[in-house]
Amino acid sequence: MGSNEHNLIEILAPAGSIESMKAAFYAGADAVYMGGSRFGARAFADNPQEEELKRAIDYAHIHGKKLYLTMNTLFKERELEEEAFSFLKPYYEEGLDGIIIQDLGLLNLLKESFPKLPIHGSTQMTITGKEMAKWLENQGLERIVLSRELSLDEMKQIRKSTSMEIEVFVQGALCYCYSGQCLMSSFIGGRSGNRGRCAQPCRLPYQVGKGTDADYILSPKDICTLKDIPDLVDSGVNSYKIEGRMKKPEYAAMTAWLYRHYVDHYLNVGRENYRVDPKDMERLMDLYNRGGFSGGYLHQHNHAQMIFRERPNHMGVPVAKVSKKNTILTETNLNSGDVLEIRGKDGKAQLQWTLSKEVNTGKNLDIPMKEERKKPGQNRGASKENKGKAAPRLQPGTTIYRVRNQRLIDEMRETYLSQDLKEKILGWMHVYKDAPVVLTLEWKEHTVTVEGDAAQAAKNQPMTEEQLKKPVLKTGNTPFVFESLHVETDGECYVPNSVLNDLRRQAISELEKACLESFERHDAIIPKASPSKASIVSDTPMKLHILLSGPKMLEQGKMFADFECVDQVTMELHEAVMNDFQVAKHLKMNGKTVCFALPSIFREKDRNKIVSYMEKAKKYADGWLVRQIELALLVKTFDPDAKMILDSSVYNMNKRTKEFLKQSFNAVLTAPVELNYNELKALNCSDMELVVYGHQTLMVSAQCVQKNHASCTKRPEMLSLTDRQHKNFYVYNECDFCYNKIYNGLPTILFDKKKEIQNLNPVSVRMHFTMESPSMMRHLVSSYEQIYSGQMPEKSILKEFTRGHFSRGIE
Repeated sequence: MGSNEHNLIEILAPAGSIESMKAAFYAGADAVYMGGSRFGARAFADNPQEEELKRAIDYAHIHGKKLYLTMNTLFKERELEEEAFSFLKPYYEEGLDGIIIQDLGLLNLLKESFPKLPIHGSTQMTITGKEMAKWLENQGLERIVLSRELSLDEMKQIRKSTSMEIEVFVQGALCYCYSGQCLMSSFIGGRSGNRGRCAQPCRLPYQVGKGTDADYILSPKDICTLKDIPDLVDSGVNSYKIEGRMKKPEYAAMTAWLYRHYVDHYLNVGRENYRVDPKDMERLMDLYNRGGFSGGYLHQHNHAQMIFRERPNHMGVPVAKVSKKNTILTETNLNSGDVLEIRGKDGKAQLQWTLSKEVNTGKNLDIPMKEERKKPGQNRGASKENKGKAAPRLQPGTTIYRVRNQRLIDEMRETYLSQDLKEKILGWMHVYKDAPVVLTLEWKEHTVTVEGDAAQAAKNQPMTEEQLKKPVLKTGNTPFVFESLHVETDGECYVPNSVLNDLRRQAISELEKACLESFERHDAIIPKASPSKASIVSDTPMKLHILLSGPKMLEQGKMFADFECVDQVTMELHEAVMNDFQVAKHLKMNGKTVCFALPSIFREKDRNKIVSYMEKAKKYADGWLVRQIELALLVKTFDPDAKMILDSSVYNMNKRTKEFLKQSFNAVLTAPVELNYNELKALNCSDMELVVYGHQTLMVSAQCVQKNHASCTKRPEMLSLTDRQHKNFYVYNECDFCYNKIYNGLPTILFDKKKEIQNLNPVSVRMHFTMESPSMMRHLVSSYEQIYSGQMPEKSILKEFTRGHFSRGIE
């Protein structure tokens, strides 16, 4: 290892604001990722407007840094065709260093309109293996952000398979589910994580089963990989990404400094001498932690230790303990301005207050008997719900936590937030009587020379070199500071300060312009309209497809041979193998088409197993239902002519994405579940499959609720989750591939909206059965058959159900 390797490892910091960006850069970040006013996955961050963001791009370039724009949401048709180009064009022309995306329709538009823009595949693309990495490289991407669930070994394998840059998350919050697979926020309250508006339902308490207390069973700890830097460096990862655009600038600064420092430390001292200072971990814990940190998935597939079930937000650090009734002894030095908190058994704050003075270790700590009103200008006091309440009676052993370390915050602000980067420049100034004053500035490869008014003959005392320098050296809030300024003069001159100030301003402006011009682009191409095909009105009845998920569902699958209206039955591939294809054989003998659904997630450890299953199923398979691009690529390799249906988890909210996927995989697409009726009609569903019944899959997670709640049974089963509003959800642990699926508690039903469904005119409709009884399945299929044959009027088939987004849609 050599010092030149520093440039191969980028520290990528979050910038939820301009202040965060500057703090992160000053602390050592090589790049930041930032959202604009629209289309970013953190819609509630303090995202800059157009001019402010352009200046931020300039700021990054002048200081040798990079700024990547997040446009990693899914795009609706109008947004992509009418707004995306004009939104991005000014940033592209300013020299934007890269764009982070997940929407494949946007990828298509970018390649057409912005030929020199580096494109990064977001973690929301759910990149879990080398097939997708190679495919995205062929699509013209320069970088991919891997799924956070991958192990170090998987990262190394992907590194060997592609020449693209690879980026991984090293610090910050984890989603409970595989990136990009979450619909929970969307279905609960209409705030879509795919659109940057996630309401974080994973940070809410849930009761598992019956007779247990609710806790934060879906809330992961933040990851911290400082101790894993040797392994990350040796894995060949190019960019270390810190999560936290919703966090404060102090967080961006500290984490950027820590990762830059420890990467450089490892490159200097090697693995044997690499250590992380415990004091740095203490500072990080004080700044923000959710019950401590985990190493994420680098070394383990899942674990209960990755979840913190007591509290979903900042845990703080323990700083004092009740030694005897209502007597508190401090265990560390406390500062004026620190915010302390006393909690109940449920982890919620009973009392929170701000210290007004320092308290040293081992001293008694007083708590306010009553909550006082916050004084004007006070940073933070106790929570409003505690106002006016008496302090709780404290039992021995009760822990008091610090949730804000004021001295640490002040240190971060003084060290990073109150400072600004300055570029050192060289200057030469020529001052001769009756000749224009000439100032030349040199910085890196740029040199500029400007002329001012002629120097005057001094009437009294000529100006010295120092007097001539003084106004020019005042670079103020510009990006530059003089390393040296040489003055040549004949010693007979006088130059007004106003002339020297103007000369300095002009020269610095020209130097800045010379730098930024090299980043400008002027080759943006207005995109052509996306292909628009009219919906084909057909008299052919829609085909009804059945999807069976879960062994108990498959056992009942033979019944669908009795329904003339059922054209195709799809079953989970591994369940069909375990069933020795008995149901598949029976259905095919009765004239039904049979398809097999591949797993929701593809991991390298499962490759041989999946291929083996596919080999066994091939003679029965009329097609494959695919839920991830990674597996679509595997199917193409396995059988280039295979019929494929891409499930709704392969997102396609706009026509560009739809056509791109169809051409890439020669597949039938499933209509997106987050569009409403009018949006689906505009998308044109005449060549798509539409899900008209089923408990919607809301999450797919590498975590296991059964294992984390009790113990691993290695047996697939359905558990219930109940939230604060007494709404139910269901968790299925898919043991064959070791992941969980979380289903919505209420089924979505659409097929009784006959007029709307016929207007959409999908090529087929799907009923997805996961937990229904045999009699309920028969009832639903019979109702469908009678409604569409005209024997039954449109009506609500079930008492409890949801329309999903069919009526309301999402923002």
